[in-house]
Amino acid sequence: MGDCLRNGGLGGALARLLLGATTILFSHAARADNLLGLYIGGGVGQSHVRSDLGAFSNLGEFVENHTGWKALIGVRPISLLGAELEYADLGHSASGVGPVPPGLIYNLDVSQKATSLFGLVYWPLPLPIFDVYGKAGFSRLRTEVNASWRCVAPITCVANPSFHQDSTDTRFAYGAGAQAKFLSLGVRVEYERISAPGGSPDLYSIIATWTF
Repeated sequence: MGDCLRNGGLGGALARLLLGATTILFSHAARADNLLGLYIGGGVGQSHVRSDLGAFSNLGEFVENHTGWKALIGVRPISLLGAELEYADLGHSASGVGPVPPGLIYNLDVSQKATSLFGLVYWPLPLPIFDVYGKAGFSRLRTEVNASWRCVAPITCVANPSFHQDSTDTRFAYGAGAQAKFLSLGVRVEYERISAPGGSPDLYSIIATWTF
């Protein structure tokens, strides 16, 4: 009976050791196969939703702070260069403006989303766990605007006091950030901006990444 127990305990220990060794070998093999430096990430931060409302009124540019988020997938085949595909929801802001002459209050509703492709250049630092980088590329920016107004003064209102615009444009985008890495986990702080003539939205964000 004692021999059986000893043999059973030894067999269990060997099985656990084999399982641990297999896991370690698989993990190293997976990292060795990741020659492109593939990673995924997601983040959240503060955005500035911007749109030109000149087509609707003389209010000029609409600017509102909002909470934005992003998801991304990227590669870093060499230490100095990388690329990222990103989707960002910059927010959906609604506000009222006025009254403005001749006694109108405007109700504004603006949302912006973007799909972007960036190239990244990393600054060579002597500290292996830190990175500083710049990014540039192109964004497919969608802006949706709904606006209306109502009278608050004894004037005659013009009929059809509403405006809707849904536009999609490809625009230049750029940004910069810093990153700290802990094994496969990375934490970034980043700023990016989309250069659009109808209003250039931007996003300050904190991002977590995972490298395979």
